[in-house]
Order: sequence, then C-alpha cells, then structure tokens
Amino acid sequence: MRRGFFLPFSRMSPDNWPLKKHLPASANIYCHKLWDKYQFNIKITSHRKTKLGDYRYRPDGNTHLITINHDLNPYAFLMVYIHEVAHCVTCINHGQRVKPHGSEWQEQMKQLAAPLLDNNRLPSDLRLALLAYLKSPKAASCSSVALTRALRKYDPVSSLIPLEQLPEGTEFSFHSRRYRKIKHRRTRVTCKDTHTHRTWLIPMLALVEPV
Repeated sequence: MRRGFFLPFSRMSPDNWPLKKHLPASANIYCHKLWDKYQFNIKITSHRKTKLGDYRYRPDGNTHLITINHDLNPYAFLMVYIHEVAHCVTCINHGQRVKPHGSEWQEQMKQLAAPLLDNNRLPSDLRLALLAYLKSPKAASCSSVALTRALRKYDPVSSLIPLEQLPEGTEFSFHSRRYRKIKHRRTRVTCKDTHTHRTWLIPMLALVEPV
C-alpha cells in the first residue's frame, strides 16, 4: 500500500481489503470484522514523529476516521489499530463528552484487545506484555515499557537503537539534533544538546542513532 492511502468504508472481503498486508495474518479477519461493524474510514499516512495513529470524528458528515503510520511492523500496526478503534467505539457509545483515555475508553480497549490473547494470535512474549498492559491501559502503548520492548523485537533491522542501550557519555543523533547521554532517570534520560549545551529529558525508549 502506498503512503497516504485513504480507504473509505465499503463492503469487501478480508482477503481483499488493503490493510491485510499491514497486519499479522492471525489478526486480519478480526480487524476486518471491526471495520465492517463500525464502518470507519482509514488513512495510512507517511511517518509522523509525534504520533503513530489517531482518531477523529467529523460531526458534519457523521463519519469516523482512523489514521495509522505506514511504517509500523505488523504487531505495532495491530496495537495502534485496536487503540484507535477503541476511540471510535467509545465515541459511538458515549459521544465526545468523555475523557479521551478515561474509564470508558479503557474498558473498550480491554474488550477489543481481549480476543487477541486467544488462539495463539500473538507470539508468547507479546501476549504476556499485552496482558500486563491491559490491566491498566494507558494513553499510548508506548507508555508501557514492556509492551514497547516486545513490539520492537519485530521491527526491521535498523541503525537506530533505544537510548537506554547507549553507555553514558555516548553522543547520538535524535530528531536531527546531536546530544550526549548524561544520566538515566526512571523512564527518561538526561541528555545535553552538544550545540546549545542545554539539558533535556528524552524517553529512554526513544530510537536514536549513535554518532
């Protein structure tokens, strides 16, 4: 599927819908059933630094739109898809007055993700990480260190590595700027911009390129 592909809702079989190539084969039929049931539009976008996906309701046409980055591995794509469908179903059931990641969304996320835990749909490491995450779903799956690490195992080989793996004192490139790793904190790392000498807190799971 090319970047920027827009898929309006229409009736088609799970073997023919374009998202098939983005999803794990074990979850394709289930994800198609959700699309067929809730009838939302889908847009596959180019890479976005600030988000992996989002959901928007358009009251003027009473339509629902889910966007997902094109460059996610199949299991990461699946997690984002379920996350955004949970937003869609929450909006359908409760309207727009509830909190985006409040109790209504959390309950919907648990319900939609539960079938993925059955019938060997996920690798065992990913299943355990998802099970732990669903005890208290956060605003993004990347909020869960264990789930993010499990999903990263299925990424293509890349020159980028998690910041947490670099020794202190190592210089690296992140979002086109150069930093030096100073010290680990709980979930973030104190780093110094080598040009401005300002210090920043960068998530320890951020993907960076050593220099």
